[in-house]
Amino acid sequence: MRQARKKQRISRSLEQWLVILAVSLISLVAFEALAVATAMPYVVDILDGRNLYALASGVTLATQLITTAFAGPWCDAKGPKVSLYTGLALFTGGLIVATLAPSVEIIVLGRAIQGLGGGLIVVPLYVFVGNYVEPARQPRIFSSFAAAWVLPSLVGPLVAGFFVEHLNWRLVFGIVPVLLILSAPVILKQFGRFPDLHEHQPVSGYKRTVAFSSTAGVVILGIQLLSGLSAEEFDAKAIAMVIGLSALVLFLARPLLPRATFRARRGLPATVLLRLAINGTYIAVEVFLPLMLKEVHGWSATQAGMIMTFGSVTWAIGSWVSGRVTDERYRAAAPVVGTLVQAFGTAATITAASASVPGATALIGWLVAGFGIGLVYPALTVHALALTPPERHGRTSASLSIADTLGSALFVAWCGIIYALTLPQGHAAFVWVIGTMTAILAVGVWVGSRVLDVTPASLSATTSEH
Repeated sequence: MRQARKKQRISRSLEQWLVILAVSLISLVAFEALAVATAMPYVVDILDGRNLYALASGVTLATQLITTAFAGPWCDAKGPKVSLYTGLALFTGGLIVATLAPSVEIIVLGRAIQGLGGGLIVVPLYVFVGNYVEPARQPRIFSSFAAAWVLPSLVGPLVAGFFVEHLNWRLVFGIVPVLLILSAPVILKQFGRFPDLHEHQPVSGYKRTVAFSSTAGVVILGIQLLSGLSAEEFDAKAIAMVIGLSALVLFLARPLLPRATFRARRGLPATVLLRLAINGTYIAVEVFLPLMLKEVHGWSATQAGMIMTFGSVTWAIGSWVSGRVTDERYRAAAPVVGTLVQAFGTAATITAASASVPGATALIGWLVAGFGIGLVYPALTVHALALTPPERHGRTSASLSIADTLGSALFVAWCGIIYALTLPQGHAAFVWVIGTMTAILAVGVWVGSRVLDVTPASLSATTSEH
């Protein structure tokens, strides 16, 4: 029988290096995500591949799902270092392919490789914090992870807009790989100082995990490919295919998440499901907001990118507030309150789908939505790890990352389908897209209430079943 892993503590100096490196890596990933999201509506126009917009935007999420599920068991068996190094190598390689791409199809390929790497980066960072850092200091570190989006959110869209409008769009993809390659010696040296968590063991059950997650990722890719169809091509057979593939994705995801996640059982299942809902809707709406501002209001790449700047800054502010709340009553209310605020802000952005309404209303709405998700997102991370014994932190971290990725990839695919179906209605297509995500957030408020009141018995059942 496998013994429970004993947590190993590190010096405060090494802990500071962990925070510096983790925040730096997240900042680079954030810069890339925000810069590419800003540039993508314009890049697909330049390369004459607008029908692949949803696929090019969401393919990283689908492939990230494949490796995120494997990263948890891998970290539990081998420790977080190898997963992190492999992820950074794939992430860098994929961006290099996208940088050199002659067409949108090759950009899709490069971003697919990038996504495989991304799935191996996030989980080990959670595991490093969960196993090496005192629990009392973990909330602030997780909040700093969210705050790592602040600087990229301020400069990423501006830099991407400048590249697209005045230099070359390829720089949007190429700048991050250069920085990662230059920082590789420091990354290897400092993470190499961390002691092993335990003796290396075979990765148990990974074949089943990879099979389910890989298939789910491929199925989501299939849904995203269908978003390239025109409204006229969406017959009953195509719609039935979307519904069937979506059901298959949820079926395949069940073994990758805590038991009863899709029934929102109190405790860890409801926590993971809420992460899926809030992050998935946020990313999906954010993919289409720059496109809406470009198509409806004629905004430039730099102007449209401001929407992500606003949302990221208020997300960080919300996370800062969440990390400094110590009263358990207020922390317990965060899932419901934060989701409500996010839903309200998301709904407010719908008004900008009308050309007669200033596009700035979308910015205001996204300010509110970002603050809402910031209140709840890090709180769910702390809550989930608190429900889990140390030797299963890798799997719980993987469940959270899978929920993030699954929700984002699936919801982006759905939004692509909805947009393609309703495009003949003109700008009303954006109303359908954002309205659907708002409806999902409304359900998320109920899920948040399932996280709110957790009994000791339900906690015990949850952690034993995961």
